[in-house]
Amino acid sequence: MRVPIEAGAPQVNAAASPTVVNLGAHFTLYVRATFGPGVEVNLREPLDLGPAIEIRRRVSEDRHADDRTTREWQIDVTPWELGDLQVAPIAVTFTAFGRAGDIETNAVPLKIIGVLGDAADDPSLMRGLAVTARLTMRDWFWIWTASAALASLGAVVVALWLGRRRRRRALRLVGGAIARPTRIDMTGARALERLLAIEQSGVLDRDAERKAGYTEMVEVIRDYLAARYRIAIHDRTSSELAARLAALAPAGEIDLVRRWLEDCDVVKYGGERATPAEAGKALDDARALIVTTTELRGQRPAVPEAA
Repeated sequence: MRVPIEAGAPQVNAAASPTVVNLGAHFTLYVRATFGPGVEVNLREPLDLGPAIEIRRRVSEDRHADDRTTREWQIDVTPWELGDLQVAPIAVTFTAFGRAGDIETNAVPLKIIGVLGDAADDPSLMRGLAVTARLTMRDWFWIWTASAALASLGAVVVALWLGRRRRRRALRLVGGAIARPTRIDMTGARALERLLAIEQSGVLDRDAERKAGYTEMVEVIRDYLAARYRIAIHDRTSSELAARLAALAPAGEIDLVRRWLEDCDVVKYGGERATPAEAGKALDDARALIVTTTELRGQRPAVPEAA
């Protein structure tokens, strides 16, 4: 005779404590199954109580009375939805008489609240109404704006100071011979520095040394021309140097160089005695020559000296 599986089905029920719970608080769900000998029971896996209830942990315990066993599962859960909820029936699986089956518990009603109330909290613990308070937040906008403005102003001041410094240096190098000199490159600046050193040495003011001063000025200009036009001057005379420049520089520059060298050669080689005023003019003309050729540089491409 085959015994039906229902004869071995356990008696199951579910309950919750407490049934009124604050949102996010804990409560315990109890699931009990009472069964006879030869019957095995368990909860269906995975255990899912729905999206509104989070299972934290669970434990089980068996109690024996006469020939019956009661297994109790204690499930620690947290609700995350307000209102009246209901835990759906929980399936309990069992095996009896060599066959498997399952049976469901009853549904468990719950009330989930989100405010303090008599059911879940002690009203004496509630605080009274507080006075309204003004919420303030630190605003960095104007600080950043002022900082950016100061930084911009500082950059402008530095740029103006550097520009004035360059202009003062250019005026110092030309010694006033050029009222508003343009920006001078490194080649011209080195030559102007050497001319300034000649002027400050006073050699052009002393009759006995003025001819040597002319020689120094000529050397400065020859070295400058060699660097400016990338030519080798060697022992070329002034006329040979001017002829070499004819293929490299505009006619206006060649005339400046030729006239200045010829005027200096008269003092350097011709024995003419220059006055301090004439020596000062020669120095100013040398400075003007450097500034002018710097301004006109690039009108014609420089041709390297043939090897």
